[in-house]
Amino acid sequence: MIERILLVDIEQAKGGQLQSRWSHHPLGLMYLASAVKAKHPSIEFQIFHTATSKHPEKNLQDILLAFRPDVVGLRTLSIYQDEFRRISRVVRDAAPDAFVVTGGPYASASFGDILAELTADLVVIGEGEVTFTELVSHLSEHQALPSDLQGTAVSIDGAVRRNAARPLIPDLDTIARPNYDLVDFRDYKGISNHAFQEADSCAFIESSRGCPYRCYYCHIAREKTTRNRSPESVVGEMEAIYRSYGITDFVFVDDIFNVPRKTGKEILRLLIKRLPDVRVNFPNGLRADQLDEEFLDLLQEANTVHMALAIETASPRLQKVIGKNLKLDHTKEMLFKASERFIVCGFFMVGFPSETVAEAEATVEFARDLTFLAQPVLSIVRVYPETILWDALDPTPEEAGLLKAQTNRALQPKLMKDPEFYGDLFSAERVPLKGEDIKHIRWQWMKEVLVNPERLENSYNVMKKFFTEEQIVLFNKNLFDNEKFSNKHLQSLLKVDARQRLSA
Repeated sequence: MIERILLVDIEQAKGGQLQSRWSHHPLGLMYLASAVKAKHPSIEFQIFHTATSKHPEKNLQDILLAFRPDVVGLRTLSIYQDEFRRISRVVRDAAPDAFVVTGGPYASASFGDILAELTADLVVIGEGEVTFTELVSHLSEHQALPSDLQGTAVSIDGAVRRNAARPLIPDLDTIARPNYDLVDFRDYKGISNHAFQEADSCAFIESSRGCPYRCYYCHIAREKTTRNRSPESVVGEMEAIYRSYGITDFVFVDDIFNVPRKTGKEILRLLIKRLPDVRVNFPNGLRADQLDEEFLDLLQEANTVHMALAIETASPRLQKVIGKNLKLDHTKEMLFKASERFIVCGFFMVGFPSETVAEAEATVEFARDLTFLAQPVLSIVRVYPETILWDALDPTPEEAGLLKAQTNRALQPKLMKDPEFYGDLFSAERVPLKGEDIKHIRWQWMKEVLVNPERLENSYNVMKKFFTEEQIVLFNKNLFDNEKFSNKHLQSLLKVDARQRLSA
């Protein structure tokens, strides 16, 4: 009989590298707990999020010894795979009789490695609510792992077996709401969410799952399906959180909120009517070329603070190659208009296969023109297993090992450090750009975009509408990845020219 389940969300420890300050509540695990509780109400749950702890391994060990879980579920991203291995060892040592299950992006992409390394007994691949509930039911009845459960992978006699895929849940309104009683908001003091606000005073909302686009670097690109909750369900959940916890800041975590536009607009209209005192943020999931004037007006009426818009590349050719297919003229227009009203993050990428230096420089030029953009982010393309990009590159076993090692390291290296770039592993015919080219482009980005005086002044004036001076400093501390960034630095940036800023 399964009586106690511990779910662990694995990130870096609190107080680690600066980027670890960006986190949000373990929403996926909260959904899993609610799903299982709906069928097995007597099972007791705990959630441990390593990002909230300065000593996660010691804290986890204490929890395991005190709670004595029958099942331990682990979730992480590929960049935290080393932390995943350490946490798994703690679980194996402190709870040797517990069933260890893992899921989430890293597990779904690297289930073979996980099972081969014996870091987990079973891997849940993809959407987890139904699969995990059926798994718990099976364990309760048989006290043994199932070998053929849909949506899982297991090791049988040393061989990895990937079972049939689990059909996606067609009606998201049937899923039990995430259990916020399992989260102590106080644990998130000092941790910013991805909208640069304190995670101890906000809640996270998922109004849809999936994306209809096929960006070839994305884990979910193979599933060209979008499922939307009803606006009533979404706003009803927000009302319940508002009443129960007094939360007035909400962060949407959708892959794509504004497709279809009609549903997104209906949610916003309902929010305006029923929750006029709350603020909303979209650090993910808004597509720029699917915005229009009416959508921007509704976002403003709904008290939107922050949004992220992913452009990736300014090359029309590459837009087609990577499957993004943005309408760049309309995208640029919407970016201008949105960034004048809201705190806007613009995501850009360089280093695609077949990308030239000229195309990378065009992306920098595109971003340079966006003089109200508060958060311009330039990422280096990373290659993850189980993506269309991985399959297109078709790496050899040696190349695959090197690519997987890269995904375990920081996404945004310091500017003065040589960037680690997968293109150095492949021929110029396959990937024309090399590490030296990426380094050049990143310096160009710093000079022309990040410390652009017009952008700094304009974005500061926009942020003042929403943030305190302290919050603006925190925002820039993360943007410049500088722990020592202070109000003094901010004021200096606003007073001196770009050349002085760069040399400071």
